[in-house]
Amino acid sequence: MTKLVPILIDNKRIVQLSQLTIDQANDLRSFLPGSSIKQITYQGMELKDCIDFDTYEYWCQTNHVQNGSPSTIWDF
Repeated sequence: MTKLVPILIDNKRIVQLSQLTIDQANDLRSFLPGSSIKQITYQGMELKDCIDFDTYEYWCQTNHVQNGSPSTIWDF
């Protein structure tokens, strides 16, 4: 999986869960407390499934999501 690029709104880096695959979004939702998912209004649009990029990045690291090509134990 390639990591998402954050959206910068009001000097806050966020990502939308809808940018992930359904499985990834569901995994992330089960990892997070409900209060972590925010609704943000940006230029008249309502973004309903936003989380802080730092939270997303932590989830990626703890779930061993790789940037780039996948590796195996033999690559180390």
